[in-house]
This record gives sequence, structure tokens and C-alpha cells, in this order.
Amino acid sequence: MPQFSKKANLVKELESVIQVRMLKAYLRFYLDAEDSFEDELDYYVLLKLALLKSQRYAFQSPYQTWNSNWEHMLYYGMYMTDDEFLSNFRMDRACIHQLMELIKDDEVFSKCWCKRDKRPVVLHIMVFLKYLGSYGNEASLQKIGLVMGMSKGAVNDCVIRVSKAILKLQKKFIRWPDEEEWKQIGSRIKQAHGFVNCVGLIDGTLFPLAFSPTLNAEDYFMWKGNYAIKALFICDDMAKITLVEMGWPGSVHDNRVWLNSDVYLAKEKYFYNKEYLLGDSAFLASMVMVPALKKGS
Repeated sequence: MPQFSKKANLVKELESVIQVRMLKAYLRFYLDAEDSFEDELDYYVLLKLALLKSQRYAFQSPYQTWNSNWEHMLYYGMYMTDDEFLSNFRMDRACIHQLMELIKDDEVFSKCWCKRDKRPVVLHIMVFLKYLGSYGNEASLQKIGLVMGMSKGAVNDCVIRVSKAILKLQKKFIRWPDEEEWKQIGSRIKQAHGFVNCVGLIDGTLFPLAFSPTLNAEDYFMWKGNYAIKALFICDDMAKITLVEMGWPGSVHDNRVWLNSDVYLAKEKYFYNKEYLLGDSAFLASMVMVPALKKGS
């Protein structure tokens, strides 16, 4: 049995009501019993039917009432302070505009065929950042859509498009410095902190998973009580990331990831002249690693 939409059902009900009211109107006409209130009510019902038939949907989505909120969040400090904005989107307003300039001409945004998909690139970025900065129930597409004024399907589209555009820039911005850049980094670190030949810092981090993996879930379970993926980051003194070692299970120790990384296994390819990295006490000392001093027992 076919199922009718809310609009079709409402049109059907209004038409049946109008038929009954038309019969009553004929009776009033032949009996010469005028009733201005009933006449106005008939006119109102007919008007509502015509308006309903002219619309695509019977009920407008509540998302549509919030379409301009993202502009208030982005441009008006009175609506959302700088600290609140940073807390919600993990990036300040200036950085969002810088990121927009980098990806705004990507073809992924020009292939939005639907008229409603022609959302500004900056809105795509804000949705993407809100998604990355949310965890647990707050990361649901529906809740993010309520905040940003769009459907959960549109949120998913924004996240996918921005992800594709940013990943194309990976090799351009995350790259191992050359010899000349090493000298500049080492000179700055020596002048500021006194470490000679130090060219970077290294540390591990965890990316929590929303649910346990289907295969080898115990390997991804960590001491914090949830599941995660381990990553190792190397950056210079200005916090610019120069290398990422990604994809290890969350239970793996930072030092194990380091000892199996290409940077460590092929030291001569990455380090030129007694350079080394600074790490915390989780790493073992080596020719290219100076860890923090471990506390005595």
C-alpha cells in the first residue's frame, strides 16, 4: 500500500473539509442565511489549500530558521567571544579565513550541483572544525546540524568536501625540512633555549575512536579506558609539523612507534650533521633523540 507524504495527506484532508463547507455554503445561499464569519472561514481554508499546494513541503524544517547563525558566530564578537569561538571550533577566526584562502578554489566546492549545496566555503570549514572538535554524543551529525543550521546530510557533505580539499595540501605543508631549513631551526633553538644542533621536538598523541574496532579491538584499548589510534608528531620550534607517523593502535608505546618509524630506521636520510630531536621521558636516548631526564625510583 503506497505511503503518502505529510503534504499529500494534509491536502487530502483540506479538500475533504472544503467539500463539506461548500455544501454548507450552498445551503446558506439558497436559504438566504448570510453568515460573514463562515464566509471568511471558507476563504481562509481555500487560501491555505492554495498556499499548501504551492509549497514543496507541508512543514518547513526547523533548520531553516538558523541559516544565518554561523555568520553571527564568525563575524560578531558580541554574539560569540573569541574564547567561546576558539572553544567551539578549535581555531580562531583569523586562522579560519587563512584556511579558506588555501582551499576556496578547490574543485570539490565547484562540483556542488544542487542549489542548496552552494554554501560558502567558510561555512564548510566551520562545520568541519565543529565536527573534529566534538566528541561522543556531541559529534553526531544531527546535533552539529542543529548548531550550524543545516541537515545532518549537509553536515556530512561539508566534512567530506573539506577533508578532500585539505588532504590535497598535505605534502605542501607537512614536509621534512631541507638542510638550509635545519640550520635556521637549529639556530633559533640554540639562541632561545641553548640546545646545540637540536632541530625539532617529538611527542605522541591519541585520536579517540567512537566505538571499538571490529578486528583486534584489544590492541586499540588504552589506559584511559577507551579505544584510540596512536600518532607521533615531529615539529619545529614554531610548532610547524614536519612529520606525522599515523595509524598505530592506541595501546602501543610512543617509543615503539618511534623505533619503527622511517625517520629512525633511515636516520642518515633525515639528519645531516649531529642533529637530534627533543622528546619526553617515554623515548630512549640515541644519536638522534635526547629524551627528558627520567625521575629516579
